[in-house]
Amino acid sequence: MEQAYATNFRPIIGDAALDFDQAHFEARFARELAELTVLDAEGLRGVLLVKDGHIAMLFAAETGQGHGAVLLAYAEANGARSLEVFAANAGARRFYERAGWQISGDYQREFAGAQHRFLRYEKPMSPARRQG
Repeated sequence: MEQAYATNFRPIIGDAALDFDQAHFEARFARELAELTVLDAEGLRGVLLVKDGHIAMLFAAETGQGHGAVLLAYAEANGARSLEVFAANAGARRFYERAGWQISGDYQREFAGAQHRFLRYEKPMSPARRQG
């Protein structure tokens, strides 16, 4: 995740991405370890944190390998119905939209000491799930 921030989020949030180092994530996971889902077949492949039906964190170690899709499917099967992404994160937006997630909000909020534009996504329930 440290590498993901340095590579993927630095263009979005600038050098503040470098503050999300190993110590940051170790502290975060220490607080929420019981809620963390880890995809670790043959090495760490991704992590997922779902809180009250909201995907608070989804990281795949590599893109294009299907790990994010596995984690997202697991989140959906376990009740995840909302998430947020940086509006500038085109790759994440394409990923969620291909999976059927729809934009439900567009707003600014503080992150890493600066204001950033975010999009809230929601996953519509299928008719079968609404009835059952």
